[in-house]
Amino acid sequence: MKLGILLAFIFYSGSVNAAETEESSCGTEGDVVFLLDNSGSVSKSDFKLMLGFVKDVVKKFIVSKTKVQVGLETFETGVQTEFKLGTHGNTQDVLDAVDKVSYVGGGGTNTGDALKHLRTTSFSTAFGHRAGVPKLAIVVTDGVSSYKNRTKEQARLAHNSGITVMAVGVGKSTDQVELQDIASDPDSKYLFHIDAFVGLKMIESTLASATCTKLQGLASDCAEKGAADIVFLLDSSGSVGVENFDLMKNFTKSIVDEFAIGPNAVQFGIVIFSTPVIGAFKLNQYSDREELKKAIDGIEFKDGETHTGKALEYLREHTFTRQEGYRSNPNIPKVAIVITDGHSTHKDKTKEQAQKLKEQDVEIYSIGVGNDVDEEELGNMASNKNVFRVDTFSALEHLRPLLLRQVCKAKNTCLGKSDVVFLLDSSCSVGKENFQKLKHFVSDVTYNLYIDKNGIQMGVESYECKVHTNFELNRFHNKVQMQSAINNIEYKPGGTNTGEAIKHMWTRSFSSDYGNRDNVKKIGIVITDGDSKSKATTFYEAHKARESGVTMVAIGVGDMDVEELRGIANGTDYLYTTKSYDTLRDLTKKMTALACET
Repeated sequence: MKLGILLAFIFYSGSVNAAETEESSCGTEGDVVFLLDNSGSVSKSDFKLMLGFVKDVVKKFIVSKTKVQVGLETFETGVQTEFKLGTHGNTQDVLDAVDKVSYVGGGGTNTGDALKHLRTTSFSTAFGHRAGVPKLAIVVTDGVSSYKNRTKEQARLAHNSGITVMAVGVGKSTDQVELQDIASDPDSKYLFHIDAFVGLKMIESTLASATCTKLQGLASDCAEKGAADIVFLLDSSGSVGVENFDLMKNFTKSIVDEFAIGPNAVQFGIVIFSTPVIGAFKLNQYSDREELKKAIDGIEFKDGETHTGKALEYLREHTFTRQEGYRSNPNIPKVAIVITDGHSTHKDKTKEQAQKLKEQDVEIYSIGVGNDVDEEELGNMASNKNVFRVDTFSALEHLRPLLLRQVCKAKNTCLGKSDVVFLLDSSCSVGKENFQKLKHFVSDVTYNLYIDKNGIQMGVESYECKVHTNFELNRFHNKVQMQSAINNIEYKPGGTNTGEAIKHMWTRSFSSDYGNRDNVKKIGIVITDGDSKSKATTFYEAHKARESGVTMVAIGVGDMDVEELRGIANGTDYLYTTKSYDTLRDLTKKMTALACET
């Protein structure tokens, strides 16, 4: 999972000194290219902040020919290569090269051509890209591109070529939809927005969880998310031919290479179909990757008609059974990947069997090759529009990163449906710096949540003497917009009127006017570092909140009065303490799990 580990380290820390060891740096393999907006809307001082941002990120890498390589491009009307991947073989040389980059400050914002240059040139072997090494691009811009449609198309082509793109939008002149087009999916990981260039330093820690972990690659990403039973259904009909069938087998092996294989990890099965339908081997037959790949090599091409429906039926009645090694644990996903180049012999049977598989929670991906496939049939087979098209069998390899991304991303889905309100202490004892850490914590909690009107809704209130509604439960059903709103919450110091804040929470924040849904779990999370103005009022309002059906969670930071936390929380299971705002992040998984409980 090479790409993954790098993404967790990019933006993790602002600076590193020479005394720091390699253990504190990102020493995985990866090719990283920065793409910086140098157009007329960017001032010289802001451009300097961008370069400082690049240097702070680079300091977290072990830069070498065998570890992380860094390239830098700038763009306005044209695209300028400041230095190529691999030009500089150590961190200090890269930092010195960044210092030499010149400010242009003129021209338009030709993001589309910049993305094309990124795909066709920056990540070419001629420019130093190493074959098989993950590709990561970081685009920083402050405006709308000159040609939106071209930007969207070039971003799509970049994603399809295996480049993971992180988009950072700065200021109010950016286009949120365009940033979403530029960023790789999901937006919650790869799209960020800040109000001004000075905020670049702030998002370094916000993006920590999304960086060096990504360069460790899609393989570990899936492996971390646990087990899966994956079956390939390979078309072996007469229209395919031996040569193309071999290309399908090679593609299948390239997918196998990306996963941890074994009885407690990912199991693979293969069904080939033409006039006969044959199960090549059982799901649990191979727990060693090399043995599995040898078995794939040994599968023979079978001529005949395209009996896709029979293959899907075989999958349901034989492959996904305990006798064939299928694991009945509901937390282990069942995945079927169908590759075909033509119409099925019995279209109705194909549709019927696909529907039956979907009813058994099998996630189906359909891949059509060539011009003779039936688009409607591919759509009928696939779950959730998981349809892919390529022109030739040799082009299957280009689908690998996109298919992996789709297969992996749904394996750790939060299934909860709840209304969650955070109540953040903004009193004088907190301070501006700690309040910033408090916002980062809330943003991190949202990271793994399914933010949607049919999933988890979240609101945020802050308080001192007064209570401030930052956004209501039904304000955002988009994770990226929500995280941007959290980032923009202002620190307003004052007293610690926790009682009035809790009253506002249970009477207003959890009202239908604010988006509270009937028959949905209500969770109120109070985070404070000091004694409230009136302990009696706090206890009374917390009691009223619990009485109204709100599950009250109390998090105390520092030397808090535990008695007061007990008076707020539903019980000791909902009471947490942490030494400082720096250690709040240790509670991220617990808060996420609480919101996700079904």
